[in-house]
Amino acid sequence: LFETEPSFPIDDREVCGCRQKTITAGEGRECEIYPIYGRRDFLSRARKERATPEKQKKQNAKNTRKRIVRLLNANFTKEDIWATFTYDNKHLPKDMKRARKDLQNYLRRVAYWMEKKKLGPLKYLYVTEYINNGKEVRIHHHVVMNFPDRDIAERLWNGGGRTQTRRLQPDESGLEGLGRYVSKSRSVKYEKTWAASRNLKEPKITVSDTAISRRRARDFALNYNDAVAYFERQNKGYKVIEFKPYISDIVSGVYIYVKMRRRD
Repeated sequence: LFETEPSFPIDDREVCGCRQKTITAGEGRECEIYPIYGRRDFLSRARKERATPEKQKKQNAKNTRKRIVRLLNANFTKEDIWATFTYDNKHLPKDMKRARKDLQNYLRRVAYWMEKKKLGPLKYLYVTEYINNGKEVRIHHHVVMNFPDRDIAERLWNGGGRTQTRRLQPDESGLEGLGRYVSKSRSVKYEKTWAASRNLKEPKITVSDTAISRRRARDFALNYNDAVAYFERQNKGYKVIEFKPYISDIVSGVYIYVKMRRRD
């Protein structure tokens, strides 16, 4: 099941156990299983190897993407919308600070409209894009929100340029595709290019150091059918849609990622 031959043994006695983190967001559930080491020098070596700026940048991007996807899945459904807002030359902001203020003012107008219509509080998550793959692009915003009227949402934007709103269309992975799309941009100068309303529900996370043993993790990594049967048995009402074992090029032990979806 491994894409490359492991450089370190996947069944190593230096691994004293495995930690399982289970994340439930909306209709989806994920399990992340990773080794626990009995010796401090293993962790010290891993941290040292991961400390390079390039590796840290990739890890930060990966963590941001996970965070955005999970918040979207936990809070938004096909009843909600996502919008893209751009600027014309007259309204184009000179920097990220101004662009963020423009969007915050827009969200205030949206929230006020919902309040007048007695539709409840506004929920949103937005990403402002201005650097893509290291190249500067024209500033624009992606917004996901529980706003009911697409036409009103477009009219409330006063930055000129093009506006486009769409109903959300979750698939087997929920809103992961959308989350990956809106988080594709990476800022060099500004780290915080996204934000969410404070009233969003957090994904439910549980952690166990006893659910999976070192040997069981090894066996799962080598036997796909047994692994899928186990996780579906342990997570009643869910089906496995992705199972991925992988190994580190720094330390021994096996890592496992499982993605599940609630059955209809």
